[in-house]
Amino acid sequence: MNPSPASQLVVRFHKPVAAILAILTVAGGWLLFARGLKEDYRLEAFVASDDPAYERFQSFVEEFTSNEFAVAALHTSAPFDESVDALLVELNKKFETVENVQRCNSIASIPKALRTMLGDRLFSHPLLEGNLISHDRRTVAILLQMSAEDSGGEARRRSVGQMRDIVREFRERHPGVEIFLTGPYVTLIDMYAYVDQDLLVFSVLAFGLIVVTLWLVFRRIAPMLFAGFVGLSAIVITLAMTTALGIVSSLITQMLVILVVVLAVANCVHLAVAAEDAQATGDVDPDGRSRSVLSYMLVPCAIIMLTTAVGFGSVSISSIAPVRRFGMLMVAGLVIAFIGSVAALPLLVRWGGASKNAGHRLAQRALAWSAELALARRKHVVIGFLIVGVFMLCGGSRIQFQSDFVKNFRPSSEIRQNYNFIEEHLTPLGSTELVVKRHDGGAIVSAMTVRKGADIADALVEKLPMVRRALSLRDALSLVLPGSIATDTQAVQACQLLRLIPGGADILRNFLNDAGDTMRINFRCVEGFDVQDKLAACEQMKQDAEAQFGPEYEVEVTGLYHFYSTLVDGLLRDQYRSFALAALCIAITLSIAFRGARMLAILLLVNFLPVVFCVGVMGWCGIPVNMTAAMMLSVTLGIAVDDTVHYVWRLKHEYAKHGDIERAIRDSHESVGRACLFTTIVIACGFSILLFSRFLPTAYFGGLLAVTMLAALASDLWLLPALILTWPPFEKRVQPVIKPQSD
Repeated sequence: MNPSPASQLVVRFHKPVAAILAILTVAGGWLLFARGLKEDYRLEAFVASDDPAYERFQSFVEEFTSNEFAVAALHTSAPFDESVDALLVELNKKFETVENVQRCNSIASIPKALRTMLGDRLFSHPLLEGNLISHDRRTVAILLQMSAEDSGGEARRRSVGQMRDIVREFRERHPGVEIFLTGPYVTLIDMYAYVDQDLLVFSVLAFGLIVVTLWLVFRRIAPMLFAGFVGLSAIVITLAMTTALGIVSSLITQMLVILVVVLAVANCVHLAVAAEDAQATGDVDPDGRSRSVLSYMLVPCAIIMLTTAVGFGSVSISSIAPVRRFGMLMVAGLVIAFIGSVAALPLLVRWGGASKNAGHRLAQRALAWSAELALARRKHVVIGFLIVGVFMLCGGSRIQFQSDFVKNFRPSSEIRQNYNFIEEHLTPLGSTELVVKRHDGGAIVSAMTVRKGADIADALVEKLPMVRRALSLRDALSLVLPGSIATDTQAVQACQLLRLIPGGADILRNFLNDAGDTMRINFRCVEGFDVQDKLAACEQMKQDAEAQFGPEYEVEVTGLYHFYSTLVDGLLRDQYRSFALAALCIAITLSIAFRGARMLAILLLVNFLPVVFCVGVMGWCGIPVNMTAAMMLSVTLGIAVDDTVHYVWRLKHEYAKHGDIERAIRDSHESVGRACLFTTIVIACGFSILLFSRFLPTAYFGGLLAVTMLAALASDLWLLPALILTWPPFEKRVQPVIKPQSD
C-alpha cells in the first residue's frame, strides 16, 4: 500500500522526537530523584475543599475538640493496679512530647485521690468505661487527641513515626505487656506507608515480569528495549509532570505507574508484531518497512489511544480528588506512550533482527484452533457467552460497597488486628456526631436540652443496630452533678463546676463549644454494615433528633463514620456516571472509525461483556467497591476495546482483499490474533503481581483487571467472529491486495 502522509512525517522526524523523549525522561528522572513526589497525608486529600460533607465535618472539628485521635492500649493479665498505673504514667509523659499531640487522656490523668475515693464507681462512668478502661479492667487506653493538620500532612507522618518509636521501645522494656497503637489518625498514615512500599516493590516486580514475558514472546532484545523505552519514558515524564506542577500524589499513584507502563508495553507489542509481519515481506529498506507498518497501524493505534484515554478520562468527573487526578494523569501518560511508540518504531524496524520463534508457532496453532471453533460452533459460542453474561449479571447484584478504611488491609495485618482488639475490648472507633444548635443563636445549655440530648442518645442505641454506645452532655455533667438536672440554673452551674476540676474544661469542650451555643452528641458505631444502611442510620439519627428537640433547633449529622460513608456513596454515583460517559464517548469513536449500526452493536456487545464479567466476579467473589474498584467499569471498558479495534481493523482489510469472511477470520487470527494474545499475556502478568499487595484495594484492582483482560481476549477471539458470521456487518468489496509492502 502507498505510504500515508502521516507515516512519512513520522519516519522523517522520528529521531528528533525520540531524542526529545529521551532527554525529557532523563530530566524527569533527575527531577523525581531531587524533589520526589508531593504527598498529602491529610483527610483533605480525598475530597474537594467545598464538599458539603467535608465542610460540615471541618466546622464540627473547629467548634469542638478535634475528631482526629489515636489510641494506645495496654492489655495485662491482671486487672488495673498500681503497676499498670505506673506504666500509664510513663507512656503519658512520652506521648505528650509527640508532635501534634494536644493532650493525653487516660486513667492516670485522673488524680489518685479522686480515684481512691470513688473507686469502681469512677471506672464504671460512661466517659471512662469502654473508652479508657475495659469492663474486665484488664485493658486500659491512652486517648491521644491530635491537633489540626498542617498544609501537607507531613506533621501527621512524623507524629505517627514518633508514636511507633515509643511503642517499640515500650515493648522492648516490658515484654510481658501487650501494647496496641491504632485509631483514624494512625490508620491513614499506615495506608500511605503500605502504598509507598508497594509502589517501589511491585513496580520493580511488574517491570521484571514484563521483561520476562517479552523475552518469552519475542526471544530478541530489540522489542524488549523498544517496549522498555516507551513504558519508562511515559511513566517518568508523567510523574515528573506531577512534581513540576505541584500535583499531589495519592493512594492510587501505584496503579498509575503500573497501568501506564503495562498499557504502553501492550501497544508496543502490537507494533512489534506488525513490524515482524512487514519484515516477512522481504523488503530490505528499513524506512520503507517503517512507512508500511505505520501506514497500516497509525489509525488503529490512534483510535485505541483515544478510546483508552476516554475510559480513564471519564473518571475525572468524580467528586473524589485522587480519582480525578488519576484520570487526568492517565490520559497524559497514554498520550506520551503513543507518541513514544510511534517515534521509536522506525528504530525497532531498523535494528529489530530476525523474527518468528517456536513460541510464535505454538501461539499460531492455538489461534488456528480458536478460529476453527468460532467458525464451526458459532451458535454454541454465542449461547455460551450469553449464559456466562447472565450468570455474571446475577453476581453483580451481590456487590457490596465498603466504607470501612480498616478493611482495606488484610486480616493478618497488624493494623487490622490492633483495630479489632480495640473494638473487642473497649469501644468501636467509628464516630458519628449529632450537632445541635438554636436557630436564633442563643445559649444551648438548659435542663430541657441536656435531658433531650441524653434521651435521644439512649433511644438511638436501642433503635439502631450499628450504634453500640452514645455519649452526651449529660454524661459529662454527671461527673459533678449525679442524677437528673431539674432546672436551667442547675445545668449552667454544672457546666461552670465541671470547668473547675482538673481536665474538666477539656471534657466539657467535647460536648459544648466555647460560645455555649452548640451541643454535641457522640455515637460510637461498628462496621460490617452496607454503606446505604449506614447513611440511612445517620439520616434516622438526624430525623429523630429534630423531632426530639423541635423546630427551634437545628440538627446536623457529621463525624468520620458518616463522612467515610458519604465518600463511598459518592464513589458509587461516580462509577455509574463515569461509565456512562466512557461508554457514550467510546461508542461515538467506534461509530466514526467503523461505520455501520450493525458493526457498532457487535463491537459494543463484545466489549460490554468483559465489563459484565468484571462486575460478576466482584459480586460472586465478595470483592467490595472501594476507592480503586469504583473505577473498574470505565477502566475495563477503555482497555478491553483495544484488542477489538486491532482485530476488526485487520479483519476489514483481509475481507476487502478476497471477499471471503471465513478466510478473513482465519487470517486475522493468524496475524493480529497473535498480537492480541501477546498483549493480553503482558497485561495479565503486569497486573497479576498486584495481587500480593498488602493494600487490598490495590490487590483487587490488579486481580480484576488481569482476569477481565482474559475474558476480553476470549470475547475477541471467539464471540466477535461468531457474531460477525451470524450478522455480517461488512459489504463485500474486492480490492487489490493491500498487505503492507515497501515503497
